[in-house]
Amino acid sequence: MSSGAPNGWFADGMLIFGSLESGCHVAKGFTVETPDLRGASVGVRNEYKRKIRQLLSSLGPTESMQVQWTCGNDYRKALTRYYQDTQQHCRDDYVKAVRNERFSRYWQRMLERKLRREYLIVFLCTRMEKYSGNLKTKSGLRTFYEAQLDSLRIHFQEREHHIQSVLGSDTTVTPMDDVAHYATCKRFLNPSLLENIDYDYARTFDERYTIQENCLHCDIRPADKAALEFDGYYHSVFTVQRWPSETYPGIIHHLTSLPSLDYQITVNLKPLNVKQVIRKEEKEADRLKNEHRHKGRQSDATAIAKKETTIDALAQGYTKPFAVTYIIRTWARDLDTLRAKTAELKQAISQMNGAEIYQNTLFASSRKLFFASWPGWTGSSYTHRDEYAEDGYLADLLPFSATFTGYLEEAEAIYDGNQHNIVGINTFIGGTPQHTVLFGISGAGKSVFMEDLLTQTAHRFAYTVIIEEGLSYQNFTTSLGGTPIIIEPDSDLVINYLDTVGMPLTRQQVSSGVALISRMIGVSDSQERQQVRQAQIGHYIDLLYRDQFESWSKRHREQMPEVRKMACATYLWKQEKIKTKTSFVEAFSLFRELLKAEDDEALEFYDTIPSERIVQFAKHADTSDYVKDTAFAYFKPEDYPVHSQLIELMRFGRSSYHPKAEMDELATLMAAWTGTGSYGKLFDGTTNINLRSQIAHFELGQLGDEAVELRTAAGLLITSFARQHIISLPRKLRKRMIFEEVSRFLDVPGGEKIVSEAYAQLRKFSCWTCSIVQQYERFKSSRIRAVVMGNSKQHLLMRQLDKADIQEIARDTGLPQAVQEAIMDYPLVEQQAEGHKFSSICYYAPGARPPVCGTALNIQAQTYYQSVATAAAQPEVSVS
Repeated sequence: MSSGAPNGWFADGMLIFGSLESGCHVAKGFTVETPDLRGASVGVRNEYKRKIRQLLSSLGPTESMQVQWTCGNDYRKALTRYYQDTQQHCRDDYVKAVRNERFSRYWQRMLERKLRREYLIVFLCTRMEKYSGNLKTKSGLRTFYEAQLDSLRIHFQEREHHIQSVLGSDTTVTPMDDVAHYATCKRFLNPSLLENIDYDYARTFDERYTIQENCLHCDIRPADKAALEFDGYYHSVFTVQRWPSETYPGIIHHLTSLPSLDYQITVNLKPLNVKQVIRKEEKEADRLKNEHRHKGRQSDATAIAKKETTIDALAQGYTKPFAVTYIIRTWARDLDTLRAKTAELKQAISQMNGAEIYQNTLFASSRKLFFASWPGWTGSSYTHRDEYAEDGYLADLLPFSATFTGYLEEAEAIYDGNQHNIVGINTFIGGTPQHTVLFGISGAGKSVFMEDLLTQTAHRFAYTVIIEEGLSYQNFTTSLGGTPIIIEPDSDLVINYLDTVGMPLTRQQVSSGVALISRMIGVSDSQERQQVRQAQIGHYIDLLYRDQFESWSKRHREQMPEVRKMACATYLWKQEKIKTKTSFVEAFSLFRELLKAEDDEALEFYDTIPSERIVQFAKHADTSDYVKDTAFAYFKPEDYPVHSQLIELMRFGRSSYHPKAEMDELATLMAAWTGTGSYGKLFDGTTNINLRSQIAHFELGQLGDEAVELRTAAGLLITSFARQHIISLPRKLRKRMIFEEVSRFLDVPGGEKIVSEAYAQLRKFSCWTCSIVQQYERFKSSRIRAVVMGNSKQHLLMRQLDKADIQEIARDTGLPQAVQEAIMDYPLVEQQAEGHKFSSICYYAPGARPPVCGTALNIQAQTYYQSVATAAAQPEVSVS
């Protein structure tokens, strides 16, 4: 071993220090992407600490480990992918302009080194023990070395699998190849390369040269006593000489969360022989006992008890001892900046429960420590700064720390983080919509954030439905060429809730009608009476649909063979071809898409159904209703039954077992919602709203607070109608529904069933649903709260004023205590200076692996709400 600069070779994805025989040190690096645990619960942090301890315990007697942490500003991969997505798929000038502004903002900050991202590499090192012998020939040595390399490759592959299995699925472990090792060593010895993001490491690497020949291109000179100078930077190196008096998971974030970029933590650790450590501790305990017998000091008794506890833990295998060199290095262009950075690091360490550092005063010592922190090198003979440590507290002090980036690598939208980072937000993951709920008080910035999220992701969606009050999204809608549909009491707009929108009739359609009429007539004082009413309404809706089908089928006899065949084909396709549990309407939508796309298998299946099988299907009691239901997919808007017909049926087509007085009462209450009633035409007549444009934006604010029943019924009607239209669209196209204050119009008898079915069904039709909640007091006592919370995979939480509300949300979602406190401290937009306003959002996805939990900031460009569509020129940046 040597205290000088190590040297060796890059070979087969390993760092080989010396010849491949006894005394040689071989290391392999693994880049480790840990979950960001700053906002994690105590339980999650403790579990990750257990994993680190298990990893430490796996080190054998000839193995050692180096944990090397640093931070940089490289977001090229994610930003380049975002930029290319914009250029290739954005057709709208406004969307392109917004995304280009966001890209340019972060790209420029990256070039200016104003972004921050943490990197962690774990080097596993092994010491060779086999000796080649003195009489080996050249060919014999080659054979010996090849065998050694094969053995090492197998060893490190096994260790890779072990590390991944220990750290779990929430941690990504990637083995480093020769170029990655070279890049790490190159940056270590040439910090100026951190400012050159375009440096091509693969092109400059030459495997024929040693590590020093590849990477070390200047002398390391003394500067200002113990400081080092090389590559145009001054470097300060110091070590931790006293551990914190008490540690806990997350204490290391005092050190890893500093805003500075140019510093590095290197921890070299070697397992100690447990028996030797026990003997040493026993000798020390005996000495203390002798002193205690002679002097009787209480401090000696306390020290003896601690020693005995340590010996017990070591003897029983609960604790594993290590020799640890904890090295911290920082660098700067000038000495004054270096002193400031060093002082900042010292201050951070002093906040770690009494931890202390040792600052070198000799250049020779600093240089030896610098060489000891060389990537992958744990064989330094300079051990004067080694400290004894046990895995119980060492696991808390290892820099297993990460930057919160959300879903940055495949981000649909990107935002600032609160640690000079970038956060990616997705609405789909793996092709599956991540239903979302957004909480925030008035003035927290919900609408501005949602408008930005909708804009950044607009090019990915074929259809958007927005239901709100207040025209908060008017700019978004008009910028994309749409016009809000303003619902007013006296408008001529009509949405027929009995219109299936070109899809087969379903029980959900009937349930939606029942819920809507229940809202119209009001809730009965008696729960039993309410249930009877709903059953009666459902009965007459069914009867009306059946009568309408009979009438239509007689007028359109020429279409009935096609209806029967399509119903039979859909049913059989569902039975024979679809393996998953699927409803008839879902199978119909899928099968119809295949026929339109001229899918060979679907066409052959459709054309080869025997006519007698179709006749049997249409007549059999178990399947004949499918023909009736399918017929409604062939109706034109004017063919569907309407609200006034339902009233007429209840009055004059009353079933004999329904009391006339009850039916007359229901009909009278429902009559207020006809075209001639007090609530206008919205619910009665043929649908005259076109939902086929890219955006269907419904504004309910004009209905007024006094028209609570009308606003609620309108929201319920629009939700049901939009859902039906979404189901009728091709499944492969992405859609989305945005509900502002969902509890205001869906908190009705049967509403929770509608929401539950909508969430589950819309997911299958590639529809992302986002519910926005401002008045949490109303939401938490609503019928739909459990459904919305249970179906939402992502939670976006903005500022809350009532601590009880955030605690209530935490009980539903498992939101960690530390995050609850952070949300309560988010600044309100109105309290910020003009021109520097932003909103804070906690992005929380507890079911993700790894769990996603961190803060994003929506910092708007000053020109965001101006007509940026005219400035949609591509940013002047070079992206390779």
